[in-house]
Amino acid sequence: MSRYLPESTELSRGFWDAAAHHRLMLPRCEKCGEHFFPPERLCPACGSARWDYVESAGSGTVTACTVVYRAPSPDFEVPYVVAVVELDEGCALLTNLVLQDPESASIGMRVHVVFLDHGDGRALPVFMTGAASVPTNL
Repeated sequence: MSRYLPESTELSRGFWDAAAHHRLMLPRCEKCGEHFFPPERLCPACGSARWDYVESAGSGTVTACTVVYRAPSPDFEVPYVVAVVELDEGCALLTNLVLQDPESASIGMRVHVVFLDHGDGRALPVFMTGAASVPTNL
């Protein structure tokens, strides 16, 4: 599947730069210690402007998922799985699940991050179970 990679912004640059090196980084508030995603100017828990990126363990649980059969554009191969993954650090990511059988996606699955390399040096974090084979490129 040809996956769109957004351009990094001032707030998201730390996330995307780390992803290029196959590291999953999350914003964490220096005041209250909460992890959050996506990056915001202020911590959504306490309103502090003092936060920084910290490395995530990269594992979590699927809390919502759907299999997409109708592509939004010809660049997408269907079916593919869109999911919300609640990371062990306590924040959630909207992401793709990479599974041999998209129909096997289910709430409660334990998943871990893998990175799909893009031809321009960037990488996209996606999630999979231990049983799936890892694709290497976008």
